[in-house]
Amino acid sequence: MKNIPLWLGGTLLAFLVFVAFVGPHLPFIDADLSKERSRWVMKNGEEKLVLPAFKPSSKNLLGTDKEGVDNLSRLVVGAKETILFVLAIAAVRYIIAVPLGIMARRKTGFCHRLITFWNQLFSYMPPVFASALLLALPFLLFAQYRLAWAILILASVEVGRVAVTVQEQAYKMSREPYMEASSALGLRTRTLTKNYYVPIMFPEMVVNFCLDMGKVLLLLGQLAIVNIFLGHEWKEVDYYTMKFVETGLNWATILASHRTDIFLGKFEYVFYPACAMMIAIVTFNLLAEGLRRRFQVRG
Repeated sequence: MKNIPLWLGGTLLAFLVFVAFVGPHLPFIDADLSKERSRWVMKNGEEKLVLPAFKPSSKNLLGTDKEGVDNLSRLVVGAKETILFVLAIAAVRYIIAVPLGIMARRKTGFCHRLITFWNQLFSYMPPVFASALLLALPFLLFAQYRLAWAILILASVEVGRVAVTVQEQAYKMSREPYMEASSALGLRTRTLTKNYYVPIMFPEMVVNFCLDMGKVLLLLGQLAIVNIFLGHEWKEVDYYTMKFVETGLNWATILASHRTDIFLGKFEYVFYPACAMMIAIVTFNLLAEGLRRRFQVRG
């Protein structure tokens, strides 16, 4: 039987990678995101001057925003930054959580108490609330390396959950006869981790990593709705009016810039970035399910 989720997930992932790295160089994509302040169009046989936002047409397949920037180009240009952010956050999360989980496999000692406390601390509230509170700390609002801090914070919020999951897997493995025999022979933790724990747990960690990438992307979208960004600058947006302005070009930024349009009935501006994020989340989930089935067949 064919592994349909793996095929679909792999195809969608290839499409996302193509859009992210090749898309900005396509001839119909404006990589510079230039603004078109006005346009002459023919209406009822007369040429009239029209101001943005422009509706979808052969020139702008998804229309433009209120500043005349092509919506399709914004999505394509922002794809690379979005995927890299998601990958970085998920990678940092697992780099921290996996060693902690393995070291806490006996469910005793400092590492066990640490990940238990870590997991309980952030399990009392949704990740979006915990992330928003931490990212809004005064010393981080104007931090020089805010982007790096933001990636570390978003990764750390769910480190406890991932570490506890790894701990449970490692604990079950440590109870196996061959693992007890290896420990009795005096093999070091480093050797056990390299030769036993990581190779055996690797398939499940890969599946969970793909699922976490979808969760991270969803979290970025939720933070954008409440006007919390990974990187921003304190700029004057109007006369004597200062505001934090997002400096990135990711999909969460596009979503946040149009969130007020919902109240004006302009759902298409929110629909485009939300749809792109939904496709990416579905991609990661399909890929995780397909890999899980593939590993089960091999097992």
